[in-house]
Amino acid sequence: MKKLYVLFVVLIAAISMSNAQPGGQGQRMSQEERDKQLIETLGLDEAQQKKLTTINEKFQKSFGELREQMQNATDEKRRELFPKMREQMEARNKEIRAMLTKEQAEKFDEMQKQRQERMNNRRAPGERGGDSRPGR
Repeated sequence: MKKLYVLFVVLIAAISMSNAQPGGQGQRMSQEERDKQLIETLGLDEAQQKKLTTINEKFQKSFGELREQMQNATDEKRRELFPKMREQMEARNKEIRAMLTKEQAEKFDEMQKQRQERMNNRRAPGERGGDSRPGR
């Protein structure tokens, strides 16, 4: 019985630690991590990296405000805010794409397509179950 208890505790600890790792399921990458991935994947030169930082700084405040509003919003309010968030993301992506070479832009478009597919898969019917917070 004691061995079973120890095994159970170890299993719970292992699961907890694996869920706490960066990049784990449900965790978002920080802006710095996303930028690093973009820089490496697209092979951005120094001038492009500076432009990327400038673009991100330009949109950072509005993204933060919208994210905060969405976290505290009812489902109805989220449906109203989502198009605004999408507009901001599209505007940001358009500015990023404008600074890229043709080859980089093609890679960027493919990255965005894969990101959208991952998001759609995450939202597959029956998998999420909606927002379970009371009053939402």
